[in-house]
Amino acid sequence: MIGCGDRTRTQVEVVRLFQEKYPELPPISQGTVSKTEKQFRERGHVWQLTKNPPNKLSDDQKLDVMLTLEENPHTSSRQRASALNISHSSILRVLTEKQMHLHKLVPTNELAEDDFDRRILFCEQMMQMIDDNTLQIENVLISDESTFTLHGHINRQNCRYWSRDNPHRMREPLTKNPEKLSLLH
Repeated sequence: MIGCGDRTRTQVEVVRLFQEKYPELPPISQGTVSKTEKQFRERGHVWQLTKNPPNKLSDDQKLDVMLTLEENPHTSSRQRASALNISHSSILRVLTEKQMHLHKLVPTNELAEDDFDRRILFCEQMMQMIDDNTLQIENVLISDESTFTLHGHINRQNCRYWSRDNPHRMREPLTKNPEKLSLLH
């Protein structure tokens, strides 16, 4: 509205022209025109860069985030944000700033004393069957397998730990030999 080339308008003229062109809108002030013109000259546009600039957290808030992390490292960042009344993105920003990383839980099974002997025995029996031609390799089916347990499964998506270094945490399944159904694909 200021204009370009030979025809330029004063800020007062721009205010009057705006009110004539948009009578249904509330009137603008000369200060608004001045601020808009300055933004255009600095940036080359008048669009607002961010609607909600990121909130700067105080040192006490950052300390609270780290203290809750020490108390319970496997609380999700969303739960932590809700508990502290801080935005989720601010929580993630603090954790990144403090060089904290998210680590996944690794489920493991404990090996019994005789497991090694049973594995060797199985291998020896398979080798003997191959040597005796009683096992035809082309008849062995190998496929992907999905296991569904009746007691529930470990959802590793919900087992996360925040830490600078990988804590290498492990968790045994709920039962040693749970009742389960396996489906071949």
